[in-house]
Amino acid sequence: MPPRPLPLLVVAILLPHGVRAQASIASDLWRVAAGTLAVPASLSEGGMAPVWTPAVALGEGERARLGIEAIHTPPELAVTGGLIAFTTRVRGLGTVSLTYGRISVGDVAYTETSPEALGDVAIYNQSVSAGLSGRIGRGVIGGLALRYLSGVLGFASRQQFGLDAGAIYTTPHLRLGAATRFFDPHFGASEGAASYNAGAEYRSTPFDAWGTRALLLARYGITAQRGEAAQHLLGAGLALGTSFALDAGAAHESTDGSAVWRSRLAFAVGSGAFHFQIGRDGGVNGFGATYRLALTAAFR
Repeated sequence: MPPRPLPLLVVAILLPHGVRAQASIASDLWRVAAGTLAVPASLSEGGMAPVWTPAVALGEGERARLGIEAIHTPPELAVTGGLIAFTTRVRGLGTVSLTYGRISVGDVAYTETSPEALGDVAIYNQSVSAGLSGRIGRGVIGGLALRYLSGVLGFASRQQFGLDAGAIYTTPHLRLGAATRFFDPHFGASEGAASYNAGAEYRSTPFDAWGTRALLLARYGITAQRGEAAQHLLGAGLALGTSFALDAGAAHESTDGSAVWRSRLAFAVGSGAFHFQIGRDGGVNGFGATYRLALTAAFR
């Protein structure tokens, strides 16, 4: 069976040329998952927050939180992923978080002189992390996370460690956040995988709607990465207590001199200790949407 062209094209798009080419083997598939976030990564909340920022806080009365997430694209793209995160309070230490995630491309075969496939090409990125966070000032949560990142692209592979930092400042109407991801403290070859995110969120005064406490939200986020133009995220949201939330926005990206807008949409429903969320990246250039399905369980 000849190799399927679309997954190969996805890989070609994900992997940049030049200074970042080596580091991208271990990191660039994570952009597929990041593209489904309707909230700036540095302001992430819920069970999967430790995947995106080291600054993590549990809700009032929560002892621990478990998040499970799946990433899925249309069969033509064949990108799938699974992530899990666990966060708990440790007396005398702070809030401890553990995460694992893997994103892969399937149905890619390799050939030699004949169109007949000789085997499958392994293409994946995976990450393991351990983080510690806590209150470091009035309204400020700070955290650090040690991450191990690895990736395989056919016969090429790469492994690296990163030390990430993040902080979130919260007032009744404003949240400000900043976080690094896959940061290399040695500023070596692994630095090409690092990204830097900052975000701001404004929350309205609570008002009554449909028999519950409601909030309107406006957000802005920026993500920078070495050798690339910054990505901007504009969004807005509506929250109805803890039972329903709707977030929508658009991300502005520049690739090879071409600027594109990508839609972001997410909605969540909650009941008791459980919280379910669906996120969607609208895609670009006809490549189709990417979906994120996440479940959070809170333990009291």
